Amino acid sequence: MEGKVGQLSDIGQFIKPGSSVAIGGAWLCNHPMAIVREIIRQQIKDLTVMTIVGSIDIDLLLGAGLVKELYFSFVSLEAFGLAPNFRRAIEGQQIAFQEISGLAMILGFEATGRGVSFLPYGGPVGSDYLKMRPDFYKMIKCPFTGQDLVAVPALKPDVAIIHAQKADLEGNIQIEGTSGSDVDLAKAADKVIVTVEQIVSSEQIRAEAAKTKIPRFYVDLVIHAPLGAHPTSCVPEYVMDAWHVMEYMKLAQKPESFQQYVQRYITGSSEEEYLELLGAEKRSKLKKLVGEARLLS
Repeated sequence: MEGKVGQLSDIGQFIKPGSSVAIGGAWLCNHPMAIVREIIRQQIKDLTVMTIVGSIDIDLLLGAGLVKELYFSFVSLEAFGLAPNFRRAIEGQQIAFQEISGLAMILGFEATGRGVSFLPYGGPVGSDYLKMRPDFYKMIKCPFTGQDLVAVPALKPDVAIIHAQKADLEGNIQIEGTSGSDVDLAKAADKVIVTVEQIVSSEQIRAEAAKTKIPRFYVDLVIHAPLGAHPTSCVPEYVMDAWHVMEYMKLAQKPESFQQYVQRYITGSSEEEYLELLGAEKRSKLKKLVGEARLLS
């Protein structure tokens, strides 16, 4: 390991069976898919997974049977349909789960980052959340105005896994495009693992210091993983691979065919072989399409 830069195989030093893992990204953007695939290869089980807006990352881990409990506000493959393994796991009562509003989860992570045990906000008064989760949502009064507020507890994952565009050897992380709640996850977790498209010099990091969203003192392991968010997007590097997501959705409809996907793309392949399976033409096309989209915008 040079500086904080290691290999995908090193994640097992931080993510242990029974760990709580917060997963970055949102919708079909910037999920740390290379790490998700490696978790499946290493069969790291009994995980408590936390996601604000989950996608194929969560569906894969659920289908692989590695999740014991799920904290979430939303899990879907958007225009491609409902997440099949997620739906089976919830409907079949295969896992414990905590459904929490997105803002409440963000505040829970932010509370840990700020070093406080809870944070208050104005909602979701009037919804059934307070009735369904009285253990999580607590009504309090503002000590200054007397206003009724809702307090949510701090959320502290053992590990946060995030994908970004650039890092240096010291672990300074630069995020371009959307960062979602990745910075809050990094501040909340005990350990932080980040995959990046490029490892660059510290001089390059300092030259564009405003892009450094997660400084080195939060980061424990950096992994160079080109296309590490695939099949989700990593703008401005590449777009979401709609063709691959459609293939996934077709195979994930049934547990038996889902295992065919896992064998072909994950357990039967290293990460380097996974990229080879995509093909050079596909990889080039995904990068070209994001360039064309930027020109149109």
